[in-house]
Amino acid sequence: MATTTKKAAKKSKTKPRAASSAESVLKLKKTIAAQAREIREGAEQQAATSDILRMIARSPADLPSVMGSIAENAARLCDAKDALIFRVEGQVRQRVAAYGPMPTPAVGMRGPITRGTPVGRAIVDCETIHVHDVAAELETEFAEYKTLQEATGTRTTLSTPLLRDGMPLGVIHIRRMEVRPFSDRQIKLLETFADQAVIAIENARLFQELTEA
Repeated sequence: MATTTKKAAKKSKTKPRAASSAESVLKLKKTIAAQAREIREGAEQQAATSDILRMIARSPADLPSVMGSIAENAARLCDAKDALIFRVEGQVRQRVAAYGPMPTPAVGMRGPITRGTPVGRAIVDCETIHVHDVAAELETEFAEYKTLQEATGTRTTLSTPLLRDGMPLGVIHIRRMEVRPFSDRQIKLLETFADQAVIAIENARLFQELTEA
């Protein structure tokens, strides 16, 4: 009796769908746009830091103007609603510069240095304090900040101390009205502005010593 052998039918392999031409073009456009944005932001940051250093060298005694420029550039380049700079004066902090529309203490206003506020904690701990949503931490971490937070509607804050040889000379503080944490790039940039503020403070001090000698 003859037997027949059936050949197994070949299974067709499903090829993965190649990305459409339109999708590839869109992805490429997004990549190019992101790279262009990084280049533009880098150029803006370099220009701002160069301008500040030139201002420090040109007018070492004009510390208020330098601090004002640092506050303005910090708010603008870190995409913050505003920026404040405080100096440490003994056991208190004194506001010396501000930029932006949010309500702030008047220039020269003094306040205690405690860990109950983001600004005070940055000074006491000598490190950058990044609070993603300060309203959510008022009861547990920042009780002393409650009145100001409710008055201003501040949600995200970033505070970086001005350090010289490990000692705090002040702090630079930026704020946002919505819960939107700052990026790593923005944190590093604020720390760069803090370093420049220290240079300005030291230059002003040395200039004063030389004129009084």
